[in-house]
Amino acid sequence: MICCKCGKETAGEGIAFCPYCGERLPATEEKRVSKEVQEWIQKAMKATSLPERKKILEQAKKEYPDEPEIDWELLFIGSPDPKPPKGKMDFSIIKSWLLQIYRKPEDFSGEKRDAMRFELFHSPQLEAALAAAENPEGRMRDYLDRICREYINIFLKEDNLLMGNLFGLRIGRNRDRVLENAVAEMVQQVETDEQLTDEQKKMLSESLVQALRS
Repeated sequence: MICCKCGKETAGEGIAFCPYCGERLPATEEKRVSKEVQEWIQKAMKATSLPERKKILEQAKKEYPDEPEIDWELLFIGSPDPKPPKGKMDFSIIKSWLLQIYRKPEDFSGEKRDAMRFELFHSPQLEAALAAAENPEGRMRDYLDRICREYINIFLKEDNLLMGNLFGLRIGRNRDRVLENAVAEMVQQVETDEQLTDEQKKMLSESLVQALRS
């Protein structure tokens, strides 16, 4: 198994966390990845930018078009918005940005929220990845867990206004409490989203809470 955070290979059964960086490992057991494919994925994970990572993974896919683990890693890279919001930074290349519809839904039109929700739960790439998995439900949970961890790490912990940072310095806020409140508000938004099924609400809410604790 390859750690999605540091890109290093782990060995042994029943390992819950990466021994190198501490990242929680997927709960599902997938088919063993060949050494060559592992090397491609490791190279991609070391890339310093998402466009570069995507380029490497797309090169790997040309070499190994039927390798599901390459498609799996591509799942976590978004696509630039063809109509980026004027005057605002476009974060759509970061797949976890899709969760922003539950952080600040008022920033998006109803049509845009529908498109982002569809991409989160029903994109063709995700459907193909789940179809190739031995345990689709477990794989879906792994996907949501990772999306939620990345969102919290990138868009909550690095939000200076939210976390009370000024010029790189903390200004006294309880960071744990701030994160808990932000995630609780997102869970509330998820649970009131009438476009999600009860199972989708449950899985996404649990992944947000799990990501906060990890």
